[in-house]
Amino acid sequence: MKKIVFSLIVAAGLLLSGCNETSTKGVSYEKIADKLTPTEFRKYGETSPTVVNTRIGDLSFTAGGFAGGYPTKEAVKKLRDELNFQKACQAYIWAVPLVSYYNWFEVQKSFGAKEGTIVQYKAFEAKQGILTGNGTTPYAIMYADLMNTGPLVMEVPAGAAAGIVDDMFQRCVRDFGVSGEDRGKGVKLIILAPDMEAPEGYDENKFVIVQNTTRDVFVGIRALQPDPKEADIFLKKFKVYPYSEIANNPQTDFVVVEGETPWGQWQDHGMAYWKTVKKIVDHEIFSEREGYILAMLQSLGIEKGKLWNPTAKQKKLLKEAAVVGESMVKMITFDKPFRKDDLYRGTHWDRLMIPSYNDKDGDIEQLYKRSAFTWEAVSRGKAYYMEVPGLGQQYRTGYKDADGNHLLGSKHYTLTIPPDPPAKLFWSIVVYDVNTRTMIINKSKNPIVSGRTNPVQEADGSVIIHFSPEKPEGVDTKNWIQTNPKESWFTYLRFYGPTERYFDESYPLQDVKLVK
Repeated sequence: MKKIVFSLIVAAGLLLSGCNETSTKGVSYEKIADKLTPTEFRKYGETSPTVVNTRIGDLSFTAGGFAGGYPTKEAVKKLRDELNFQKACQAYIWAVPLVSYYNWFEVQKSFGAKEGTIVQYKAFEAKQGILTGNGTTPYAIMYADLMNTGPLVMEVPAGAAAGIVDDMFQRCVRDFGVSGEDRGKGVKLIILAPDMEAPEGYDENKFVIVQNTTRDVFVGIRALQPDPKEADIFLKKFKVYPYSEIANNPQTDFVVVEGETPWGQWQDHGMAYWKTVKKIVDHEIFSEREGYILAMLQSLGIEKGKLWNPTAKQKKLLKEAAVVGESMVKMITFDKPFRKDDLYRGTHWDRLMIPSYNDKDGDIEQLYKRSAFTWEAVSRGKAYYMEVPGLGQQYRTGYKDADGNHLLGSKHYTLTIPPDPPAKLFWSIVVYDVNTRTMIINKSKNPIVSGRTNPVQEADGSVIIHFSPEKPEGVDTKNWIQTNPKESWFTYLRFYGPTERYFDESYPLQDVKLVK
């Protein structure tokens, strides 16, 4: 019996040491000397430790140790694997907005859309593939490969519409409509790929040149007429066509997505993600600002125009990097290290629009802020950042309850919307699942409560919204959003036409609270 017990203890010890890579020799990296004088620095090349304990295990060195020796063959192998893993994680984070847009582009092709086709998502179900889409908002989207179309004309009619031109990193290139430079007066754009020249002899008095920063271009359009039928009529006034067809009375194609069509633009898990990245690298035109990441991808075998046939070892590394990279993006999305709390400090409501519209912060590229935004949402326009009472919309994002715990589908929560919400038009609460970041699909087929859905009010004019897998007793269906017990979820609170009470924080915004 004693031998059996002893064997079990030894086995357990081996398992634990294998998991934690506990070192039995060498010194901790914390013991490596620093702040040395020139004389001490030279001497350290003879006396530094030959084995150093680090987060990736023991690193061993030849004579002279860490400072004066070479990494041994074992250390080289470990360091090379770790370097490749770290590069893959950073490349994963970089590619998040590209993969999101690319997947949507491919989906639109499956709907029958060609270059310049405007695709309408009108039915509630049709919008359930859009990252954090709103069921009450009509969406019209156009994608085009500018190297296929050549200079692409978009005629924006005068009237109540708003829209954006984005590159494939979801950076805004231009706004148009009431929130654009034309201020709703209408404008004719000629959209060009990088380094593409404007058409010879084009009329500078009629057209505005828009130089896109990637080969593919995304255009989002919103017709702002309150009546859906009027909005449809107005949308048909938009025209998109190659400049080369300008003399041929070109027609614009429109496709309406059926409500029962299942689709999603989200980023795939695992190796499927890297296969998409390879397609994007082969297809796109990149500026110099992307050079370092492209070098990382090249060292992983993903290079423009080159065959990619990863070995079993490379596949294993990339699969793990996809899992860790995705987890890192979820961390910076749902536990933001760069929370923007200039409004409503002390609540757990964050602000959605954290990166700048073009990723620039002086000389800094907002890589992580962009990835956090484009993991949970999609598209950017300059007007999205407008902070003017009565105009545009403001988004608050909620991932945690009042106690700072993440929101779980198995629990019962409430949110009180105090009287007179600060929205000139209306407010809305929409629930999304963490996996797809799209509107939650529940048995009740309703992920939304808003000022337009007529929820029951309390005596003081406030509205109490319930989130739970089963409708609580005595709660009106209009005040309940059903959650799925095996999923985690988050929510967006939107104020359309935000009033001064939002910006001066006189409106008492409440946290989501767990019912205990």
